[in-house]
Amino acid sequence: MSIERKRADWPHWPDRGNGHARRDRLERRLFRDSEREAEFEQAEEALRRIEAAAAAKAAEIDRLEDALAALSPDPVPEPEPEPTAYLVFAWTTKGYALHAASGEPPSVGTRVAVNGAEHSVAKVTGSPLPGDERPCAYLEPL
Repeated sequence: MSIERKRADWPHWPDRGNGHARRDRLERRLFRDSEREAEFEQAEEALRRIEAAAAAKAAEIDRLEDALAALSPDPVPEPEPEPTAYLVFAWTTKGYALHAASGEPPSVGTRVAVNGAEHSVAKVTGSPLPGDERPCAYLEPL
């Protein structure tokens, strides 16, 4: 019985006929890698320029905000609160009428005069007008 030894099939062995082809492939790969390195260096340089420009803009914004603060040293006064207002929904001989009133809304059971007629507050709830947040006192005639 004869035993044959199988030779290892390594691509870098010159006697396999791929020495020059492999060297060409490696040179092309090395060239591509060097091109990529150059692209990375260009991208990093562009990022450094962008970061420097952003820092300069931030410094300019800070300078302008300081200049603006120096121009108007007086704080803006807060607006005075509006006087409390409410609505009155009252029955009249011609139908119901909605009136605006100032102050605090009356409590339930309070007597209120509207256009010379006495009414009693039946309930106090939100305004019947859409988007109006004022309270509304609903009145019943006496």
